[in-house]
Amino acid sequence: MMGIIAGIIFVLGIFSLFNFGFSLIYILSSTAGNGFYRWITHDLDFMLILAAPFFGVTQWAATSIYEKFNWFVARVLLVFYSVFIFIIVILCFIGFGYTLEMIYLSKLVSITSINRSI
Repeated sequence: MMGIIAGIIFVLGIFSLFNFGFSLIYILSSTAGNGFYRWITHDLDFMLILAAPFFGVTQWAATSIYEKFNWFVARVLLVFYSVFIFIIVILCFIGFGYTLEMIYLSKLVSITSINRSI
């Protein structure tokens, strides 16, 4: 069970890491971000579904921010968004390491208890 939880936390960390990188592209330029997203998806509907966990959250957030605010405020908000995503990445990988350590320690305890009983 802990292995499944570790896998889910790792996948969430990877998705967040891709979103962090994509948000850095959007900080540089909104046209660069839109162009990169169009290049990834090639305007195909099934690619939009496949790319959604990797880039969809940042695409939605950056597009809505750039539509509501001017370029300076939008970039400041995207910097805050990037910091928030980076914190999520760090927490996911810390949680992944913690769950792997718990798996390792539980196996180590079970092995030493078997050795002591012999």
